[in-house]
Amino acid sequence: MLLKLLFILFTLFCSSIHAKQEADALLKWKTSLINQNNSLLSSWTRLNRTMSIAPCTWYGVHCNDHGDVIKLNLSASRLNGTLENFNFSSFTSLTHLQLRRNDFFGSIPVEIMYLSKLVFLDLSGNHFSRSIPQDIGVLLYLETLSLRSNNLEGHIPVSLGNLSKLWYLRVDDNKLSGSIPQELGNLYSLVSVNMSFNFLTGHIPSGLGNMTKVTELYLYLNNLTGSIPPSFGNLSSLKILYLDMNELSGRIPDELGNMKNLSQLLLGHNQLTGSVPASLGNLSRLKILDAHETFLSGVIPQELGKLESLTELTFSHNELSGQIPVLVGNLSKLEQLFLNDNQFNGSIPNELGNLNSLVKMLLQINRLSGPIPCSLGNLRKLESLTLHDNKLSGYFPDTIGRCKSLKHLILSDNLLMGHVPKSVCNLRSLKIIHLGNNRLSGRIPQCLSNFSHELQVLDLRLNRFHGDIPATFLKQDNVLTSLNLNGNQLDGSIPTTLISCRNLEVLDLGNNMLTDKFPHWIDTLPKMQVLVLRGNKLNGTLHTSNTKAPFQKLRILDLSNNEFTGPLPSNYFNNFKAMTSIDRAASGELYMAGNYMYDDRVVLMVKGLSLELQRILVVYTTIDLSVNKLEGEIPDTIGELRALRFLNLSHNSLSGRIPTHLSNLVVLEHLDLSSNKMTGEIPEQLASLSFLAVVNFSQNQLQGGIPQGGQFNTFENSSFQGNNGLCGFPLTKKCGDDDDDGISFSQKDEDEDDSFLNGFSWEAVVLGYGFGMLTGLGFGWFVFYMSKPRWVIKITEQK
Repeated sequence: MLLKLLFILFTLFCSSIHAKQEADALLKWKTSLINQNNSLLSSWTRLNRTMSIAPCTWYGVHCNDHGDVIKLNLSASRLNGTLENFNFSSFTSLTHLQLRRNDFFGSIPVEIMYLSKLVFLDLSGNHFSRSIPQDIGVLLYLETLSLRSNNLEGHIPVSLGNLSKLWYLRVDDNKLSGSIPQELGNLYSLVSVNMSFNFLTGHIPSGLGNMTKVTELYLYLNNLTGSIPPSFGNLSSLKILYLDMNELSGRIPDELGNMKNLSQLLLGHNQLTGSVPASLGNLSRLKILDAHETFLSGVIPQELGKLESLTELTFSHNELSGQIPVLVGNLSKLEQLFLNDNQFNGSIPNELGNLNSLVKMLLQINRLSGPIPCSLGNLRKLESLTLHDNKLSGYFPDTIGRCKSLKHLILSDNLLMGHVPKSVCNLRSLKIIHLGNNRLSGRIPQCLSNFSHELQVLDLRLNRFHGDIPATFLKQDNVLTSLNLNGNQLDGSIPTTLISCRNLEVLDLGNNMLTDKFPHWIDTLPKMQVLVLRGNKLNGTLHTSNTKAPFQKLRILDLSNNEFTGPLPSNYFNNFKAMTSIDRAASGELYMAGNYMYDDRVVLMVKGLSLELQRILVVYTTIDLSVNKLEGEIPDTIGELRALRFLNLSHNSLSGRIPTHLSNLVVLEHLDLSSNKMTGEIPEQLASLSFLAVVNFSQNQLQGGIPQGGQFNTFENSSFQGNNGLCGFPLTKKCGDDDDDGISFSQKDEDEDDSFLNGFSWEAVVLGYGFGMLTGLGFGWFVFYMSKPRWVIKITEQK
């Protein structure tokens, strides 16, 4: 009995000493932290000398019945520091170390190997760097290892292949490189593996096909090459396989059809070739099949119509051809159908109208023909219908108006004809309606301007609409950002109700037959960036409204081919703030902010040619006022628009000198002042414009020498023709000393002729020359006739 009591006392004594060692180790580590005064660690302090209770009562510390620390969970505790001063050897009983979502940095110490009983290690969501220590491979009891979302570099340790009990492995979202160790194929207990979002290279080891218990395998967003191992067909427990965004090549193995439990298969953004295996039709539990942006060819196998659990089918950006299988209409649970950017032909199957769960249907950029099926009106959950860039014909189906959930309706660049049905105005949730570049005709329904409080884009460009522009724009809750009616046959005036569209960024009414004064109220729209009114019959003078800061965000102004008169309004250019700064692109902003389903387009005239911008670059700042009746001088304020790329003031009646301030336009690429009445010289300062690629000063009244150097050495004669007073390269007319020599020579000849012509009028000189010529001809004929020169007779006889 006494021995037993002594043993208990000895055990308690040893436990007390061990507890004190663990407490001292934690307190020492705490003092090394940058934010050691973190309120969450306020309990980490000595309560008494014996430490009989602490540290088991401290925040994040868990002990067993003997008082040994077995778990340290400090996740999401806002701790900042390193593990360099953490005494791992003091925690011989530790099984769980959880430090995720803090601000730890530095390396993972090699001394972590002393945690010999460790089962759970989570250091994710920190800033650990350098390599993963090889010594982690000695932690033979480890079941969970998560190092995700750090800055770890180097290779994945081969020693991880020793962790036979490991079932959860995450090293994703780091900077790891090298190949995937073949030894990981020995980890038969692995259930979840994630190595995505790194810089891993080389082939996927075929040995990974031995991990028969694995249910999740994530290898996406790396630089993996080679083919997909056919051994993956052995992974009968696998539910999720993400191999997308690598450089994998070869065919999709038929063996993937053996993974009967697979629910998600992502293969997109690789270099896979060949056809889609029909064996994938065996994956009865498959919900997501994504093979976008590869090089797959051939047809979609009919067997995929058996995948009744499928919710997403994505084959976009491939080289698939043939018709869309009718059996796709059997996929009753399908929510997303992405077949865009392929070479599909034939008609859209009527059976697609059976997909009652469908939310998004993207079939654009193919070779589809025939009419749009009326059955699509059955898709009551449909939010996005994009069919643009095909060869669809026939009429706009009236049944589309039944798709009450529709947000994006994009049917542009087809051969659709006829009227736009008024049933479209039942689509109260519509954000984008893009019907441009078709053969639609008739009047634009008035309701299109006020049917949806959600409408952001109304694009009807390049059709055959006539009549007035709808004039009933919403006065309240108007979110319209883009209105494009370019290239129709619209007439009448620009509706003043557009003033309610306070969010309007793009207004393109160009190439119609509008007749009106310049809409001076339009500069009150605070977000306007693109204004195109070219090719109409608009007239009057250009002037601003009473607003204090008109057109501050304007980037493109095209009023060309109209009948505007009067001087250029200098007060306009004073307020074009977006054109005064060239730092916009430096901020990383390349394009105007658009919708992910729609990009604003605009057509610019550069060097007489149409330049269509599929997306509007923020740097394409343009002013085009050409082919009008503008007069007066070019205001110096244009020289303040330092971000201007294209300036076209040609074919007007502008006069005066070319402002030297234009040399401030340091990124100017195109300058056209032709067909005006400009006088004076071309400023020498323009030769400093290093981006200038096209100039046209022709058909003016300019004089003096053409500037030399810089881009001016690359321009041709045509850029300066029609200015009789200009001289110098590239014209043949010389300037300076060469002209003086010519004048002296002419004067010398003139002086010599004066002595000869003194006392004779021009009539007398002409009479003398005429009489002499007749006398000579007569005398010559007489000699020829009488003498008969021997050489003439000889030639005649030979003939």
